[in-house]
Amino acid sequence: MNILRNTVACASLLVAMSVNAQTTTLYAQNFNSPATTACPDWGGAGSASSLSTDYNGAGQTGSATFSQIGTADRVCWGSPGLNTDPEGTATPYSGGFARNGSVVESWAIAFDPQGKPFINGQLDLAHITPGNLNGIATPLTNYPGTASSVPMALRFFRIPAGSSFNLAAGASTAVGTPANPANVMIAGVAQTPLPESGMVAVTKDGSYSRYAADWNVHQFSVDTSSFGVGDQLAIVGTVIDNLTYIVFDNLVITAASAPVQPPSISKHFGAPQVNPGQSTTLTIDITGNGINSVNGLTVTDNLPAPVVVGNGGVIANSCGGTLAATAGSNQIQLTNGVLPAAGCQLQVEVQWPMAAVAQCSGSAVTNTIVDGTDFTVGATTTAGTNAQATLACPAPPAPPVASVNCTPKTLVDAAGQSAVCAITLNVSQPADLTINLQPPTASPRYQSTCLNTIVIPAGATSATCTITATANTEPSDGDVTATIAIVDSASSPTPSYVVGTRSDSVLIGNDDVPLPPSTPSPVPSLHVLALLALSLALAGLGVFRVRSHQD
Repeated sequence: MNILRNTVACASLLVAMSVNAQTTTLYAQNFNSPATTACPDWGGAGSASSLSTDYNGAGQTGSATFSQIGTADRVCWGSPGLNTDPEGTATPYSGGFARNGSVVESWAIAFDPQGKPFINGQLDLAHITPGNLNGIATPLTNYPGTASSVPMALRFFRIPAGSSFNLAAGASTAVGTPANPANVMIAGVAQTPLPESGMVAVTKDGSYSRYAADWNVHQFSVDTSSFGVGDQLAIVGTVIDNLTYIVFDNLVITAASAPVQPPSISKHFGAPQVNPGQSTTLTIDITGNGINSVNGLTVTDNLPAPVVVGNGGVIANSCGGTLAATAGSNQIQLTNGVLPAAGCQLQVEVQWPMAAVAQCSGSAVTNTIVDGTDFTVGATTTAGTNAQATLACPAPPAPPVASVNCTPKTLVDAAGQSAVCAITLNVSQPADLTINLQPPTASPRYQSTCLNTIVIPAGATSATCTITATANTEPSDGDVTATIAIVDSASSPTPSYVVGTRSDSVLIGNDDVPLPPSTPSPVPSLHVLALLALSLALAGLGVFRVRSHQD
């Protein structure tokens, strides 16, 4: 971390403490005036024996009790050309401690919170490779210092009034495995660490310089509201990884007059429901303690199936650290975040995939971030309330019902004989809808405009095709039937229509009737002629007699 930035941050915090009537500085030590200033005495018992005095030496505010395991050191930055302590003072001194194999060093201070219900702490830390410190020309090879981040245990213990304490190493572990943090012992009994205890990450810049300290400001908060008069709070630091050296500086402890609100987390989606393939914004809000920033913010959000991160990924992050949100993933993760006093916010685009349309039922899925598991803020006690939000995908509307009806049902094989077949929907659709058909079988007796598909335009409820009889005068070609049918829609992902009246038929009848056979006129026979002559003779005789009487 940049020295100037650390200096400004530290100065700003001290100014804030002096003007804020609700805070009190309980302890502050920058180690710039150690009891022993001989730099060649760094490391080992020579300087370790003076650290207790250093913790209560010149330039400090308040008092504290010191304890250690191993030989926690006074580090002297021995060359003006080297990166010095965070303030860059003319007397560059820091504290230091390490792990080398089975030797695990630890330090502790204990102070009285003076009846304050809540304390806040700040500590500068750096992971280094000792070299050219205190005039040593050759870097120490037993502390390679090439890891970009190493863990340090930071634990808190309550020391009852009138009790004295000492440190005891944690249970031994094999070299190459993480060490166990040191314990506070009172009268031979190991004490239980307070819930704010945990690990902090001490980082080193990518250059792994043997001659510089990449300082990081680590902040912590502890609830001391249950402490009695004269009780002390012990702060214990332990190096965890093998062959690791950590330096520390600028320890500042302040107290709040009233307990601050513990950090909490909440979340919500930008819309209560989305359609398949649509996205919305997931917002995660984290409240701060209102007094100071706290390192070590982590958030893991496992999205409920089928919700995934959208193509937009991360929209906003005011929590620092690294926010991972890969498109198509079902996990959002923030690591190494910093929670400001006023809180911070994460925003990520999430989507209900089109491929999950079958899971759209209108019922919501619940998204939960578990406080204490998915949400932690370093060693700080959080509110203990899970963050939940729900997102739904509405059930798709029922597909329209497609039916077919032909009018008229009967034609004859004469000119101008046509039937209209209407493919209808029970409800119009917002887009063109293609209906699959089984058209009439080809026949010379009719022509059809009904093909394999027909399109019902958007907003309409029908489309038509025709069956037209072929005119002829053939009396013996009989009747034929033209049948049209609707074929089912594909069902993936959902059918675009269902079938009502599936088929209809049109009869083309034969109207050509054959003529009856012709009958020849009969030729009169001789008998008929004789009868005719007799009739004429009788008629003539009758006329003659009538005239005779008249005469």
